[in-house]
Formats: sequence, structure tokens, C-alpha cells
Amino acid sequence: MKHFNFQRMSPDTRHPAHETRLPQDLQRYFWDVAFEELTIEKHARFIAERILNYSDLNGIKWLLSWTDRNFIRTLIENSRNINPKTRNYWQIILTKIPD
Repeated sequence: MKHFNFQRMSPDTRHPAHETRLPQDLQRYFWDVAFEELTIEKHARFIAERILNYSDLNGIKWLLSWTDRNFIRTLIENSRNINPKTRNYWQIILTKIPD
């Protein structure tokens, strides 16, 4: 199994075989938008915010498959769409995991 260095990836850099569309099982987190029109290239920030706020572990794993911790850290620090409990949780988690 090949390991990827998520630290060096930008938000729009992904595994070559990775789809630009979201997996169908994430549709429940995007109830208020046209799910089939969401793409990583156009909506990376929105997708990541929703997954961080509402998703389960599988969604988080998928998020980490196409983005890096620096993107998530910046999002947590700057986004108005991350709720306070989620922000606090991810700030703790990101400080506990070594770079």
C-alpha cells in the first residue's frame, strides 16, 4: 500500500485516480445544494467545511485523501462557517498530531 504525504498537498491536489466528484455516501451532508454539481476544484472550501462540521470518520478520511493539514488548519482558523465546538475540537486534534 502506498502512503501519501498530505503535508505537501494543496487543496486541489489529489491522488491521480481520485474523482473530482464527491462520493455518493456524502450526499446527506449537502442537503441544501445540488450535490451532483459539487466538485473539489470549484468548491473545496465549502466541501471541507461541511465535512468538518457534520461528517463521520469515513467523511474525514475522504477529506484527508485530497487535502492536507495546513489547508484544514487555515480553514479552522479563518472560516466563519465552522461552528465553535467543531473549531475547538479540530484545534485540539491538530495540535496533538505531530507534523
